[in-house]
Amino acid sequence: MRCHYEYVKGVGRVLIPGCMAVAVSGEIERCTCHPSEESYRSYDREAYQKEVRQLKEIIRELREENDFYAKILEENEIKNPYERKRASRK
Repeated sequence: MRCHYEYVKGVGRVLIPGCMAVAVSGEIERCTCHPSEESYRSYDREAYQKEVRQLKEIIRELREENDFYAKILEENEIKNPYERKRASRK
């Protein structure tokens, strides 16, 4: 991501360096970042969507594990203390 300014409420304009030249000098004019075709908003959206996909995968795996252990309890006629009515999952 290229060097850019962001406005922070209560602080004002803050320089966000993307390259070492700006990080060291604090001057955006010395930016050596390569131009990016994606906007900061689209970058944030993609990062958010990636995180959501990872979390959904973790939830899916945990649900499968819970179902596995619930089945074992049921087969051994052990009451599941955590059993509750669940909405159908997709």
